[in-house]
Amino acid sequence: MGTITRTVPAGDIEIACTIVGDGAPVIVLHGAIGLGSTYMRALDPWGDELQLVHYDQRGSGLTPLGDAEKVSFAGGLEDLDALRTGLGLDTVQLVGHSAGAYLAALYAAKHPDATAGVVLLNPGPPLNPDLMQQFGGAMAARRTPADDAARRAIEESAEFGAQQPAALERHQLNTFIPFFKDPATIERVSLGFTEITAANVQLGPQRMMGSIGSLDPMRRLAGIACPTLVVHSELDPIPVDWSRALVGTIPDADFALIEGGSHFPMVEDADQLRDVVVPWLRKHGS
Repeated sequence: MGTITRTVPAGDIEIACTIVGDGAPVIVLHGAIGLGSTYMRALDPWGDELQLVHYDQRGSGLTPLGDAEKVSFAGGLEDLDALRTGLGLDTVQLVGHSAGAYLAALYAAKHPDATAGVVLLNPGPPLNPDLMQQFGGAMAARRTPADDAARRAIEESAEFGAQQPAALERHQLNTFIPFFKDPATIERVSLGFTEITAANVQLGPQRMMGSIGSLDPMRRLAGIACPTLVVHSELDPIPVDWSRALVGTIPDADFALIEGGSHFPMVEDADQLRDVVVPWLRKHGS
């Protein structure tokens, strides 16, 4: 199973990507816009059956920010299409995690001829006020006073004040504690923060999520024509009703539940996730 690291031109920037394995091409979209692709490399074992294309979205990992105005879902769609065409791929499948699932779904809606299938893995945050309130309540309820004290200690550190990547990564992982079924998981997860990630991670998600409404996402998702799989994890603080709403919106979408799974199933529930997603991708691969 080979691994290739390269860059692909996308307008004003070069997108950093890593290609793992052979077979039907699958572009992997990381979530929590601004994080970079490092944590999604937990999917690399799938490369013995598929070709995975991991890439750092604009302003994360090893991909520079370039024009900050392009940090939006519209800009993300342009970058993703530049990546696909720059790699010489006529048709691909997409696996998008969390907020990256929205980018994958919107791409499938905009480029039906280029999308053989799309997997929406733990999509969120909910684009529904009531479900968003439930999500916020679940996130707050799963934090302990010790978690909050640890986050304050990071924020008060000189390293955090200097915006050092390691400190910002610890802060991000602390924020993510409610997403994991075992809080200790944050001690073994690497987000691979770089200087680029550190410079943009706090504003990138705001720019991205603030831009999605202008695209009328639910109307666009209702026009997806390719096979679609929505995957939800039982213990995800994002309500399952949101994933079911997406299944009801996207024509003929399939639904899968990872029993006992967390928001990061590629880390904590790797075998279950593979058993659900890889056969589906192979079935619908171009």
